[in-house]
Amino acid sequence: MPGDPVLSVVHDHYKETFAMIRERERLRDRSFGFLIILFALLVVEVYYPAHVGASIGVLHLFGTDIDLKQLPVALLIDATWVFALTIALGYCRTAAHVERQYPYLHHLEDWMSSALGDDTLYRREGQVYLSDYPIFLNWAWFSYVIVFPLVVMLGCVVVLTHEWTALTYSGVHKVFDSAIALLVVTTFVIYTVVPRIRRPFQRRGSENRRAN
Repeated sequence: MPGDPVLSVVHDHYKETFAMIRERERLRDRSFGFLIILFALLVVEVYYPAHVGASIGVLHLFGTDIDLKQLPVALLIDATWVFALTIALGYCRTAAHVERQYPYLHHLEDWMSSALGDDTLYRREGQVYLSDYPIFLNWAWFSYVIVFPLVVMLGCVVVLTHEWTALTYSGVHKVFDSAIALLVVTTFVIYTVVPRIRRPFQRRGSENRRAN
């Protein structure tokens, strides 16, 4: 009930949890944008390598000026693939963290509503948010969780195929890029596909344990 110190502590914890989720969502969205930019850069580097050197300049890094025009295009492509893997890992980790926190937030709302004696009062992110859920929000979730990972995986295949067939630099770079691209695809498969395959088995195992 109001005035209960335990209720106050849980309420503060709820606000901190919600703020943490919002910050993670902003980080996820930034990673999303960076990954799109990196794949656009990969397309330019792989499909139009002759124009890459003329369009880039000097990179200022840790007090050192690096003239990117002097670097081989193959090395720039290697670096872009590595950056793409780094951002992909960060995106999937952050997105998974956000998805894992919402059930806990809903659990806190259940507890708070029960403690306040009104089952419909404390439901901003749970029952109220999910009731009459707009079609657009379903589409946004589907795009984030399904469409975007599929586009990234397909993009890896398309860019890598062109890299192998159209570019003439050393095969060592192509093998390296293939390994990094495989890691990017694996990252999104583990994030998107594997949990949805495991979920029915986990649910069935939980039901069996309760039955026993």
